Amino acid sequence: MPVSLPSTAQDRLLVVAPHPDDETIAAGGLIRSALRAGADVRVLFATDGDNNPWPQRWLERRWRIGATERARWGARRRAEAHVALARLGVDSRVADAQFLGWPDQGLTAMLMDDAGAIDALRARIVAFAPSHVAMPVLDDAHPDHSAMRVMMELALLQADVRCVRLGYRVHGASPPQALQPGADAEAISSKREAMEAYASQLALSRRRMVAMAARPEAFEVGDLAHSIEGNPASIAIRCACPRARLLPRELLLVLATHSGVLRLRSPLPGIAVPSRVVFTDAQGRSLDAELRAQTLLLDLPAFARPLLAAWAKSDRGNPRIVVYDREHWSAAEGAGTVEVATAPVAIGR
Repeated sequence: MPVSLPSTAQDRLLVVAPHPDDETIAAGGLIRSALRAGADVRVLFATDGDNNPWPQRWLERRWRIGATERARWGARRRAEAHVALARLGVDSRVADAQFLGWPDQGLTAMLMDDAGAIDALRARIVAFAPSHVAMPVLDDAHPDHSAMRVMMELALLQADVRCVRLGYRVHGASPPQALQPGADAEAISSKREAMEAYASQLALSRRRMVAMAARPEAFEVGDLAHSIEGNPASIAIRCACPRARLLPRELLLVLATHSGVLRLRSPLPGIAVPSRVVFTDAQGRSLDAELRAQTLLLDLPAFARPLLAAWAKSDRGNPRIVVYDREHWSAAEGAGTVEVATAPVAIGR
């Protein structure tokens, strides 16, 4: 079945942005074209982008950045987002723009520790009932982006909403097989003007940010739907783990089952391969795995079955000097791609 972009008045596009400016860089043209076609558009910002100290130090001429300063910076970036959306044609004074106010560079921790975060996303998905969802891909290099994709997949499974998944990549090159909708001169101009609203982000990185926004927009369709079939006793997940590491790391594991979402952790073992891994969750339950050639082989106990979807990541935690990760969340092998997502199986919360 060919994939359709939001192009009619019956379409409803939800754009999920981990930080203010992601929506413009990755989907400003899509937003503009959807609005011109009469589609309803809603933009959901996960964070206010408040943990962004170097531009703030430069513009505010201060070194120390504490909670008060971060809150002020987040308010500034939220205000910039309102201006950018207005230039794209989104009426951010009403429900067309929503801000969750979650911690910048904290979405991995929310995914692992805050079940209420998925509930919040699910509620907004159900209320808006999107026909299309634009959201980050799993292999975006920013940890907030990769975690946001897992959170959205969990929320979509819970929401039981049929929609087309459009995955965008902000940090990293778009693959040649991605869907690349065309953009006319008016949409390009609107997107350029919207990007100029983000003065806080252009202060130190104008050339890079403008170049990112000028790239042709590209979307991967159907990165993952709930497509682990049957009731497997074991699964495999690609999990890139660095051989050389200066600080301790954890292996993170998220499993979506019919009865709920399981979040498990394990210390990353030494460089010897294969290595035995034992994951545990907050209830003290354990799950055995083997790390072999950058792949996790998992034996699924009864509490982890039947399985709908699974993701794993090698995580270096916080605090971090360099934001971007070489290791991102990966989905279970055998979870096939689809052009249009079918109605999800609801999972427990």
